[in-house]
Amino acid sequence: MTMNANVTQEAVPTANSQETPSYLAPCKPLSFSPEVFDFYGDPETVIEKIDNQHLPITERRMYFLLVESAQAAEMRFFERVSAELTAVFSWSGQSATELKTRIDEAVLTNRGVNCIGEQLKALINEGVELNLEGTVPAPATSRAAFAHTVRNNGAEGYLRATTGLLC
Repeated sequence: MTMNANVTQEAVPTANSQETPSYLAPCKPLSFSPEVFDFYGDPETVIEKIDNQHLPITERRMYFLLVESAQAAEMRFFERVSAELTAVFSWSGQSATELKTRIDEAVLTNRGVNCIGEQLKALINEGVELNLEGTVPAPATSRAAFAHTVRNNGAEGYLRATTGLLC
Protein backbone atom coordinates (compact mmCIF):
# COMPACT_ATOMS: atom_id res chain seq x y z
CA MET A 1 0.00 0.00 0.00
CA THR A 2 1.56 3.26 -1.04
CA MET A 3 1.11 5.88 1.63
CA ASN A 4 0.83 9.56 0.87
CA ALA A 5 3.07 12.33 2.18
CA ASN A 6 1.01 12.61 5.38
CA VAL A 7 2.19 9.22 6.64
CA THR A 8 4.21 9.14 9.81
CA GLN A 9 6.23 6.29 11.27
CA GLU A 10 5.90 7.60 14.83
CA ALA A 11 4.53 5.52 17.68
CA VAL A 12 0.85 4.80 17.30
CA PRO A 13 -1.24 6.56 19.92
CA THR A 14 -3.76 4.34 21.63
CA ALA A 15 -7.47 5.00 21.63
CA ASN A 16 -7.84 3.49 25.10
CA SER A 17 -8.73 5.95 27.82
CA GLN A 18 -11.17 6.39 30.69
CA GLU A 19 -13.59 8.24 28.41
CA THR A 20 -14.56 7.01 24.98
CA PRO A 21 -13.49 9.65 22.44
CA SER A 22 -16.32 10.92 20.25
CA TYR A 23 -14.77 9.42 17.10
CA LEU A 24 -15.16 5.89 18.48
CA ALA A 25 -18.31 3.87 18.29
CA PRO A 26 -19.44 2.07 21.44
CA CYS A 27 -17.20 -0.99 21.67
CA LYS A 28 -19.48 -3.36 23.60
CA PRO A 29 -22.37 -3.65 21.10
CA LEU A 30 -20.01 -3.73 18.13
CA SER A 31 -17.81 -6.39 19.73
CA PHE A 32 -20.91 -8.53 20.11
CA SER A 33 -21.83 -8.11 16.44
CA PRO A 34 -18.73 -7.77 14.25
CA GLU A 35 -19.27 -8.18 10.52
CA VAL A 36 -17.14 -10.20 8.11
CA PHE A 37 -17.76 -10.32 4.35
CA ASP A 38 -16.09 -12.33 1.57
CA PHE A 39 -16.02 -11.02 -2.00
CA TYR A 40 -14.78 -13.03 -4.99
CA GLY A 41 -13.81 -11.96 -8.50
CA ASP A 42 -11.28 -9.88 -10.37
CA PRO A 43 -10.08 -6.71 -8.62
CA GLU A 44 -12.57 -4.29 -10.20
CA THR A 45 -15.51 -6.64 -9.54
CA VAL A 46 -14.44 -7.03 -5.90
CA ILE A 47 -14.06 -3.26 -5.46
CA GLU A 48 -17.53 -2.73 -6.95
CA LYS A 49 -18.99 -5.35 -4.58
CA ILE A 50 -17.32 -3.66 -1.60
CA ASP A 51 -18.73 -0.30 -2.76
CA ASN A 52 -22.21 -1.78 -3.04
CA GLN A 53 -22.03 -3.18 0.49
CA HIS A 54 -21.66 0.37 1.93
CA LEU A 55 -19.33 -0.77 4.70
CA PRO A 56 -19.51 1.72 7.59
CA ILE A 57 -15.76 1.98 8.23
CA THR A 58 -16.07 5.58 9.44
CA GLU A 59 -18.15 4.27 12.36
CA ARG A 60 -15.55 1.68 13.41
CA ARG A 61 -12.33 2.04 15.35
CA MET A 62 -10.81 -1.18 13.99
CA TYR A 63 -11.36 -3.07 10.74
CA PHE A 64 -9.35 -5.17 8.31
CA LEU A 65 -8.98 -6.29 4.72
CA LEU A 66 -7.51 -9.68 3.82
CA VAL A 67 -6.87 -10.32 0.12
CA GLU A 68 -6.04 -13.82 -1.11
CA SER A 69 -5.16 -15.26 -4.50
CA ALA A 70 -3.94 -18.71 -5.44
CA GLN A 71 -0.35 -17.56 -4.86
CA ALA A 72 -0.34 -14.98 -2.08
CA ALA A 73 -2.17 -13.26 0.76
CA GLU A 74 -2.02 -9.73 2.13
CA MET A 75 -3.68 -8.15 5.15
CA ARG A 76 -4.26 -4.54 6.07
CA PHE A 77 -5.41 -3.87 9.63
CA PHE A 78 -6.75 -0.39 10.36
CA GLU A 79 -6.95 1.22 13.80
CA ARG A 80 -8.40 4.68 14.32
CA VAL A 81 -6.03 6.56 16.61
CA SER A 82 -7.69 9.98 16.56
CA ALA A 83 -10.64 11.68 14.92
CA GLU A 84 -8.47 12.39 11.88
CA LEU A 85 -5.88 9.59 11.77
CA THR A 86 -5.82 5.85 11.24
CA ALA A 87 -2.83 3.58 11.80
CA VAL A 88 -2.33 1.04 9.03
CA PHE A 89 -0.65 -2.28 9.78
CA SER A 90 0.23 -4.87 7.12
CA TRP A 91 1.24 -8.46 6.62
CA SER A 92 1.81 -10.53 3.50
CA GLY A 93 2.53 -14.19 2.95
CA GLN A 94 1.78 -17.26 0.86
CA SER A 95 -1.51 -18.25 2.48
CA ALA A 96 -4.01 -16.93 5.01
CA THR A 97 -6.03 -20.11 5.48
CA GLU A 98 -4.87 -20.70 9.06
CA LEU A 99 -5.21 -17.00 9.90
CA LYS A 100 -8.82 -16.89 8.68
CA THR A 101 -9.68 -19.97 10.72
CA ARG A 102 -8.15 -18.42 13.83
CA ILE A 103 -10.07 -15.17 13.28
CA ASP A 104 -13.37 -17.04 12.92
CA GLU A 105 -12.71 -19.11 16.04
CA ALA A 106 -11.75 -16.03 18.06
CA VAL A 107 -14.98 -14.20 17.17
CA LEU A 108 -17.06 -17.21 18.19
CA THR A 109 -15.09 -17.73 21.39
CA ASN A 110 -15.16 -14.05 22.39
CA ARG A 111 -18.97 -13.78 22.03
CA GLY A 112 -18.75 -10.02 22.53
CA VAL A 113 -17.27 -10.26 26.02
CA ASN A 114 -14.02 -8.42 25.27
CA CYS A 115 -13.17 -5.77 22.68
CA ILE A 116 -13.13 -7.77 19.45
CA GLY A 117 -10.77 -5.34 17.74
CA GLU A 118 -8.13 -5.64 20.44
CA GLN A 119 -8.66 -9.42 20.65
CA LEU A 120 -8.17 -9.93 16.91
CA LYS A 121 -5.21 -7.58 16.66
CA ALA A 122 -3.45 -9.58 19.42
CA LEU A 123 -4.44 -12.90 17.85
CA ILE A 124 -3.21 -11.86 14.41
CA ASN A 125 0.09 -10.70 15.89
CA GLU A 126 0.50 -14.12 17.56
CA GLY A 127 0.26 -15.91 14.22
CA VAL A 128 1.85 -13.40 11.85
CA GLU A 129 3.65 -10.14 12.39
CA LEU A 130 1.65 -7.03 11.59
CA ASN A 131 4.00 -4.21 10.65
CA LEU A 132 3.08 -0.60 11.16
CA GLU A 133 3.11 1.08 7.77
CA GLY A 134 2.28 4.48 9.25
CA THR A 135 -0.65 6.70 10.01
CA VAL A 136 -2.85 8.19 7.32
CA PRO A 137 -5.85 10.49 7.24
CA ALA A 138 -8.84 8.36 8.25
CA PRO A 139 -10.35 6.89 5.06
CA ALA A 140 -13.80 8.29 4.28
CA THR A 141 -14.99 5.23 2.34
CA SER A 142 -14.24 1.53 2.03
CA ARG A 143 -12.97 2.19 -1.52
CA ALA A 144 -10.45 4.68 -0.14
CA ALA A 145 -9.30 2.16 2.45
CA PHE A 146 -9.31 -1.03 0.37
CA ALA A 147 -9.13 -0.45 -3.41
CA HIS A 148 -5.37 -0.02 -3.69
CA THR A 149 -4.64 -3.27 -1.84
CA VAL A 150 -7.24 -5.19 -3.87
CA ARG A 151 -5.79 -3.92 -7.15
CA ASN A 152 -2.22 -4.69 -6.07
CA ASN A 153 -3.15 -8.32 -5.45
CA GLY A 154 -5.08 -8.90 -8.65
CA ALA A 155 -2.26 -9.88 -11.01
CA GLU A 156 -3.64 -13.41 -11.27
CA GLY A 157 -7.05 -12.03 -12.13
CA TYR A 158 -9.11 -13.80 -9.47
CA LEU A 159 -9.09 -13.25 -5.74
CA ARG A 160 -11.02 -13.29 -2.51
CA ALA A 161 -11.22 -10.17 -0.37
CA THR A 162 -12.39 -10.53 3.22
CA THR A 163 -13.40 -7.42 5.10
CA GLY A 164 -13.88 -7.40 8.83
CA LEU A 165 -15.69 -4.61 10.66
CA LEU A 166 -14.77 -4.91 14.30
CA CYS A 167 -15.33 -2.34 17.01
